[in-house]
Amino acid sequence: MQYKFCLSLLFITIFFTANSQNLLRDIAILDLTDRNGETNQARLISSTHMIDVAGVPSLVTDDLNLATQHTMIFCTALINPSTFTIDEEALLIEYVNSGGTLVIPRLENDRLFDLFGIESYLSSKLRVEIEWETSLNIPSLKYIDEPEEQTVSLGRSDGEEIFKTLGYETSSGETLAYFKDGSSAVVQNNFGQGRTITVGLSWKDIILRNQINRDYEAQRITSNGFEPTTDVFMLFIRSLYSDLNPYAVWKNTSPENSTSTLMITHDIDSKTGMDSLNIFVDYESANDIEATYNVTLKYFEDALSSAFYTDKQDELQYIITKGHQIQSHSVGHFFDFADDDIISKGQVGNTKQNYNPYNDGDITTGATVFGECEVSKNELESDFNIDIRTFRAGHLAYPKDLVEVLEELEYEYNSSYSACDVLTNFPYQNVIGRSFSQRLSSVYEIPVVISDVFSSDPITASNYQDKAAIWIETALKNNANGSPTVLLVHPNRSYKLEGINILMEGISNEKIQVMEIGKFGDFWKERKGFQCTSAIENNSLTITIPSTQDLTNGVSLIIDNGQNLSEMIVQNELNESVDYTTQNWRENDLVIYFGESLTSIKDLEFDEQQFNVFPNPVNEVINIETNNISFNITNISLVNMNGQTLFSQDQNPLNISNKLYNIDLSTMVLASGIYFVVIKSDLGASASKRVILSR
Repeated sequence: MQYKFCLSLLFITIFFTANSQNLLRDIAILDLTDRNGETNQARLISSTHMIDVAGVPSLVTDDLNLATQHTMIFCTALINPSTFTIDEEALLIEYVNSGGTLVIPRLENDRLFDLFGIESYLSSKLRVEIEWETSLNIPSLKYIDEPEEQTVSLGRSDGEEIFKTLGYETSSGETLAYFKDGSSAVVQNNFGQGRTITVGLSWKDIILRNQINRDYEAQRITSNGFEPTTDVFMLFIRSLYSDLNPYAVWKNTSPENSTSTLMITHDIDSKTGMDSLNIFVDYESANDIEATYNVTLKYFEDALSSAFYTDKQDELQYIITKGHQIQSHSVGHFFDFADDDIISKGQVGNTKQNYNPYNDGDITTGATVFGECEVSKNELESDFNIDIRTFRAGHLAYPKDLVEVLEELEYEYNSSYSACDVLTNFPYQNVIGRSFSQRLSSVYEIPVVISDVFSSDPITASNYQDKAAIWIETALKNNANGSPTVLLVHPNRSYKLEGINILMEGISNEKIQVMEIGKFGDFWKERKGFQCTSAIENNSLTITIPSTQDLTNGVSLIIDNGQNLSEMIVQNELNESVDYTTQNWRENDLVIYFGESLTSIKDLEFDEQQFNVFPNPVNEVINIETNNISFNITNISLVNMNGQTLFSQDQNPLNISNKLYNIDLSTMVLASGIYFVVIKSDLGASASKRVILSR
């Protein structure tokens, strides 16, 4: 056996010496499902999702020889003593020695300890936290720059067991992250011309377990905050890839040239929400914000609420008239919707006439998961001649059969999980039955990140500014990772509208795209299927996109350190040029996109030096000053907190620079309070600034 191993190693060494410079610039996801005798695809699902979010080019294979033709091999599962043959282990060793990168979770094969720079490991089910060694200041840790990222949670800290982890004792390896007991959680080792990385846990336990909400209460907050535990690992893989491949290319996580996406959603689940929704509709319409209004189809009265949907079609039609979207928020908005002992799955065939659920204040009767999802979808589609594609459960309650029901009813998106609860801010495909052993469904979960629900300290007219500050902080931290932010606000109090305005102002210096939740879901699905390859020669980068690829779907590409390139060619497989636009991105990167530039919030607003409103507070005349702008102002208006336009005047679009405008309030009967000056440009963009009227 030793003689055979030496001959194999000699042959492999000769092979790699000739071919190490020709490794393909994408990740080979090495599927070990069959090799390890796994009974389900939970680890494969978790692995492919990690790479999908990272956005780097990849392929899935169970062929080790094919995998070694790529710059990085990303193993879906642990390597134990029986995973590979001796010859295959020799192939892996020489692959790394000749310049390849090998990433695996939970190394349990001592024959490969030297390759990974470890001496031993100790398994435990009591490790509940990982702390990254950010003092190393190395490229592979560049995304781990917030306290919530530097320490990530794996489970509750009450002494109860969670899933299995391996704590490593290193030899030549460098520890990138530690468990609290001092053992190494993530180890990187330079070996020959390549390197290895091993993580002391299963991808399934850090990805899929969290997504189906079967974690061990790892969330550090329940809502309204930054919880990136799962996201850290996916961005870590991207940073490994970009550190390995000069001018690495990956798919942007937001459309076109935007840095991230904000989705504003409203749940209409009460009479007060139904009665005051027009205030929000008008404000968002005036500010070119397309929002999603999730409607509870409450056509009966019970102990929970009145039949507030009945005879409200005209009010709800106003949402659509103003350019927003209506989607489903169930029928009864029952707090026990997720209790399988009370509300069963049911079956298809429910109508408004035969579906009669009821809650007596204590328990729900007559309700099913099918009934809640089917009746709300069909009735809303019939009443407003629209497509209902997105569902959100009342109270964000999540029965185990929900995804299967949504899929059968042809929903596409679900937004019933809190991002803090599932430990990720990125969309993902739901798994049927919240089970490790089930398949992926076609339904995408887009988690709620921030909302007007603060359980321990509710939002009020006196503290909404503080709550909006939390929204801003969370959205900006998400933006730094490119992850989307879903805001949920019940449209039942006018001060919440001011909170939304504060949020918009607080993120206005970033290229954050505001988008209806279904449109973002469409983008995300298109992104998942988008394919490209890249090659680098000297300082010239060539990106090849298949000619069959749709380039109108908003997908864009980021080029690591792309501003240093001497040349970039974008072409199809026939060597035909592909039209694209490029912009500088963050520090030294580039973004390239293929449609028109999406208008970001920063584009909608002027810089502070370009747009000024004074005096503020104001009594009689509002002065609006613009300086050195590059577009024409076509209209100036004054809008109140209810979204009503009180003054509107079209402007002569000539002489666009250094202009002074004014609005005379002396003839208007206005009460003291908060108003908005809204400016529209010839580019179709608009901007607003708050002004306080004091009389």
